[in-house]
Amino acid sequence: MLAFLLALSVSVFALRGSAAILEPLDVGWDRFFKLDWQVSQRHGRPVVNGYLVNSSPYRVTKIRLLVDALSPTGEVVGQQVSWVGGGDVGPFSRVYFEVPAPRDGSSTYRVRVFTFDRVELGRKR
Repeated sequence: MLAFLLALSVSVFALRGSAAILEPLDVGWDRFFKLDWQVSQRHGRPVVNGYLVNSSPYRVTKIRLLVDALSPTGEVVGQQVSWVGGGDVGPFSRVYFEVPAPRDGSSTYRVRVFTFDRVELGRKR
């Protein structure tokens, strides 16, 4: 159980100095997905919640979102990678998500799809 919880835990990266900034691993993710989201609070902590829309003809699974905290000048000052729950997302459908936002005091965020797997003929890509 502990290993499962650790696998689902999110990674927070404090971006100070020379730390590498994460970028989506699936280039062109925005051809397949649309994100409709907002920032709210849960138990006094910022969360990003909304819908991920799969606008492709493919079933997808293992979706992770990348949430960037942005400075007033648009620089990335914090990042968080989180799993989207709910299992597979069918073609032309959507799934609700709620993920923690980086805790850096930022009020401006950006949300992108970090990774996903496409399911083809019963196999995962």
